[in-house]
Parts: sequence; C-alpha cells; structure tokens
Amino acid sequence: MEFNKIGIEVIDVKTDNKICSGMARTELGEKYELTGRTPAGKGICRSAMTAIDSMGLFMMLTDKTELEKNDYFDVTCPHGVCTFRLTRDGKYTV
Repeated sequence: MEFNKIGIEVIDVKTDNKICSGMARTELGEKYELTGRTPAGKGICRSAMTAIDSMGLFMMLTDKTELEKNDYFDVTCPHGVCTFRLTRDGKYTV
C-alpha cells in the first residue's frame, strides 16, 4: 500500500528564546517526518502530536484536499505556544 510522506516543521514558538518551556523543549525549526510510526530522532512533543495526529493521518491517506489551500496545513499545539506546518513530501510504500 502506498502512503503520503508528511513533513512536519516547527514554524513558530511564542517565547523570547524560541524554545518551548514545556517538557519536550520544542525549538523553532525542528523537522520531523511522519510515517507509519511516530517521528524518529529527537522526537516530537506528546501534546503537539495529539493535535497533529488526525490531520497528519488524513494527509497520509488522502490526496490533497481543499483544506490545504497553500500546499500545507498549520497546527498549533494545545498550549498555543508552538505552530507546526504539515506538508506532503512524497510517497512511501509499506
């Protein structure tokens, strides 16, 4: 089965030093790839992943929709501190 690869980038952190004060210490510019497993590497904030998960899965399983007016979809974490941009970065096969 073929799925869309979804890129996730932290495009805004509403703190003076651009590092979230939460447990994950998310930093402006961090990048992740969302595939069939949670992002590898440094890891993404659990609260943010909860907010991202449904749209990320939707983007993985469907072609582009009218919700993606700018070829991306932005999601703000539940705390309102970090904004994540989801983009389609190609396909992978399972």
